[in-house]
Amino acid sequence: MLRPTSARLFTSTSRSLAGSTSAIDSSAIVFVEHGSPTQVLQSRQYRLPELEAGQVRLRFELGAINPADINVIQGVYPSKPVVRQDLGGISIMGNEGVATVEGFLEDGTVENKLKVGDKVVMGSAQLGTWASHANIPFTSLIPLPSSHSLTHEQSATLAINPPTAYRMLTDFIPLNPHEQPSSSSDSSSEKKKKKSKRKQWIIQNGSNSAVGQSVIQLCREWGIGTINLVRDRPSIDSLKKELKGLGADHVLTYEEFLSRDSNVRKQIKEWVGKEDGELLLGLNCVGGKETTEMAKLLGVGGKLVTYGGMAKTALSIPPSLFIFKKLTSTGFWLSNWTQTHPVERISMMNYLSDLVSQGKLKEPDTKVVALQGTDEEVEKTIKGVMEELEVGRSGKKVLLRWQDEKK
Repeated sequence: MLRPTSARLFTSTSRSLAGSTSAIDSSAIVFVEHGSPTQVLQSRQYRLPELEAGQVRLRFELGAINPADINVIQGVYPSKPVVRQDLGGISIMGNEGVATVEGFLEDGTVENKLKVGDKVVMGSAQLGTWASHANIPFTSLIPLPSSHSLTHEQSATLAINPPTAYRMLTDFIPLNPHEQPSSSSDSSSEKKKKKSKRKQWIIQNGSNSAVGQSVIQLCREWGIGTINLVRDRPSIDSLKKELKGLGADHVLTYEEFLSRDSNVRKQIKEWVGKEDGELLLGLNCVGGKETTEMAKLLGVGGKLVTYGGMAKTALSIPPSLFIFKKLTSTGFWLSNWTQTHPVERISMMNYLSDLVSQGKLKEPDTKVVALQGTDEEVEKTIKGVMEELEVGRSGKKVLLRWQDEKK
């Protein structure tokens, strides 16, 4: 059985500065038809062809598993991997990860953007990061600054969750002091709001998610107060302590938040008002009653931004909030934003990389799973991972690494 040969064994080519460019064996986690991740995922080996002009040979160091990946496999996510008819109709899984550049064809452009040994993250969706190697257009890659010594774990979790947090804190209510929007069409009242020195607050649910943790840390960096809602669990005290260690001002369970006896929502207003603050932004990845009550706490002109629906419950907002408090309820999907903001994305990634390198933005707890052995052994491993994720037992973000058998 073919196993992926390590691309560290560079193939000799006439383009010595361009690294490995010839065909090699590769492995990947794939599916042929949509369905349950525990049932339809397969391990496949295939021949990765010689590089074409504009392509880059990558060796994936780690491929990340995100909740949206589960929806992709199930067939209910709007962004889908390409069906590779050249490989028998398979779809290679993986939307996020970190890879090392191992080769390219010099064409007067690529070598000015990348060099062999560079670490890159994906700049386009569904490029198949659960693979050992890939040939990917250089225009779909974002090189990580060589000035920042990020670990593979930090790099592999950098491209989706922190940018999602960054954009939601920047694009709806002007909270980010490093990226204040300006426009000659702004009304005087809007300009006054942007210059306001009042303490800004946000409220979010799903606060222990990877996005939620990024929100907390960015808010700490920018001086924004956070009220964070989480699901109750046996280890709730430990979780609250962990989130406060990241910079959370207040952490409440959904039960505490909804309780009429403890009058927590009155207390929240006191927390915000103590420093003449204002609460104008709510971030929602859950849905349900908790989100409705979050929206009621937002001030006049507030915005509720939805980026997920883990509770799979319809979002219900009272008409009075739209009429009397001028509430705006909208959604956010990073894939839409990146399609229209390529330049801003590069500067944002550089900024986030800098925060990570300074220890100001910590990656979520991760678990690296090695993929090695026969197809059957790899499929057993990935099935076990999916079963853990299905019942929520992992508690950590899972990263996949194809293991070189010779190590």
